[in-house]
Amino acid sequence: MKPQLFLQVLTAGTIVLSSIASINPPSLAQAQTYFCEKSNDGVWTTYAKNYNNKKIPIIRWVKTLGEYTPKVRCQNVSSRFQKAYEKGVLNYLTSGISNNQAVICAAGQYGGPCSQLLFTLKSYQDASSVLQKLVEVGYRARGPILQSEDASSQVYIDMSMLLNEKAAQGQNSY
Repeated sequence: MKPQLFLQVLTAGTIVLSSIASINPPSLAQAQTYFCEKSNDGVWTTYAKNYNNKKIPIIRWVKTLGEYTPKVRCQNVSSRFQKAYEKGVLNYLTSGISNNQAVICAAGQYGGPCSQLLFTLKSYQDASSVLQKLVEVGYRARGPILQSEDASSQVYIDMSMLLNEKAAQGQNSY
């Protein structure tokens, strides 16, 4: 190949590669299944992308608790959802106790123990009720709620069924 032709090909290749590199990469929210983002009405919200790549609101964060603003709470909890998802333990949402406080957590299997803490509840909140509200208010879908077989108050929400449901108008605020 002649040096002049080689230089032209090299220049053209460099231009193509630099233009590809300058295209904006997908945002972190687009790359993750669970993420924090402001809703259309300006409320910090934990979202999930379902199997059809539809953005579904999970929790709307409206209250400041101590030094934790809605934005900080949203970012922290969304990150925990994503980590649990990546570890493969976010198959079910359930409740548990951690440091004598009720918590919402991820479970890897139906009837299984908490595998990862997602968020802590206020001392007066009943974890099973909060879980049911996440589904009933946010999705109007009773299908994913599974009462434990021993009739205890332990509730398991099947996340794969939940993410397949259509999002409803109402959303949960915490």
